[in-house]
Amino acid sequence: MKEHYWILAGLGFATLIMAWLPSVSKRIKISGPIILLLIGFLLFVAGLPLGWPDPLWADEGLMYFSEMIVIISLMGAGLKIGNNYSFKAWKRPLLLVFLTMPLCMASAYFLGEYFLYLSVPSSLLLAAILAPTDPVLAAETQLDDPDREKEYKGKIRFALTAEAGLNDGLAFPFTYMAVLVAQAGSWTAFDFTDWMLDKFFLKIIIGTIIGFAIGKAIGFILDRLHKYSGIKTFDGFLALSLTLFSYGAAELLHGYGFLAVFFTGLSLRHYEKVSGDYKTKMHDFIHEIERILLVVWIILFGGSIMNGMLSLTDWRGIVFAFTFLLIIRPIAGIISMMGIKESFKNKLAISFLGIKGIGSVFYLSWAFVEFDGFEYKNELYSITAYIILISIILHGLTAPSIIEYFKRKTEKDENESGEIPQK
Repeated sequence: MKEHYWILAGLGFATLIMAWLPSVSKRIKISGPIILLLIGFLLFVAGLPLGWPDPLWADEGLMYFSEMIVIISLMGAGLKIGNNYSFKAWKRPLLLVFLTMPLCMASAYFLGEYFLYLSVPSSLLLAAILAPTDPVLAAETQLDDPDREKEYKGKIRFALTAEAGLNDGLAFPFTYMAVLVAQAGSWTAFDFTDWMLDKFFLKIIIGTIIGFAIGKAIGFILDRLHKYSGIKTFDGFLALSLTLFSYGAAELLHGYGFLAVFFTGLSLRHYEKVSGDYKTKMHDFIHEIERILLVVWIILFGGSIMNGMLSLTDWRGIVFAFTFLLIIRPIAGIISMMGIKESFKNKLAISFLGIKGIGSVFYLSWAFVEFDGFEYKNELYSITAYIILISIILHGLTAPSIIEYFKRKTEKDENESGEIPQK
């Protein structure tokens, strides 16, 4: 029984620190996940009886837990994006999704096969799980609360928020591809046409339409129900209910739930007849749930690292992780934005801040649950852990200063011109 109380005390201590962590990290210019990771290390060394990964997680449990965090974060991302962003502003995240992401995947695939010496299905899976940027660990580089929507947010925050919202769903078809190729046994036996029509086009379209429809329908109900019957809700947990409903409904109706959740939040945020204060309340509620789950996830991730998860790959996996984060993602991002008239510093910042995290873990565990015949399972988990760890430290030490630099630069430009820069 005492172990039960130790667990409650340990998790309570960690979440207690989380209450002040955003303010502390802003002051010391170090991202919160780094501090949480250190707490995870300390709790592991202290012997907190949490049932630490040894060193791998159970695939199914990991899949469900990471799935919940990602969909909650995607709802938050959708609720952050207001309607004061023009099509010109949307070009950046769309380029990141449709050019940067394929370039990163192609690079990861070839390095996986010819440098890491993985099999074709495992190389495909590695490429797919590294495609999405993380909407959870990247929270400090994204847009702020929606009640300040009319303020100029800057191009970097918007691009990273929209990219994280979109590419978590668009990476799913390629994870499916890896699973289907593994099940088929070879490229030649893989049915590319069926994958393209069903897993790529159909499921993306269905997920997107369901998300828009649910967001608009709930917006309509919130407006009309109050107007004609006087019935009104003030509960922020509606955002959590919508997250679960839109995700489950989309998956049941053969769509991608990640896209449905993001577009549900986005379309509801754009429904102008719903009070902005209530949208803010929904955003704040979902954001706090996300932070609580993030504490638990990073603590367990820290324990898995201390328990030997990083030792499951060799030097090639380490080199690959640094190469992907420091070379492949930045170069692919800059290439995709070559046609945009923007300073090189802005392009470099957006390209560099391609934070990797919990989304990659979900896709990896999902693939192993779908098909247990993947080779190099331990190596893939270890390489993914290296990439997440390096991303937490590298981006955690640099992202707050980068965002602050561009915020000051934007304010300086506004003061000198007397106008809000064009988005």
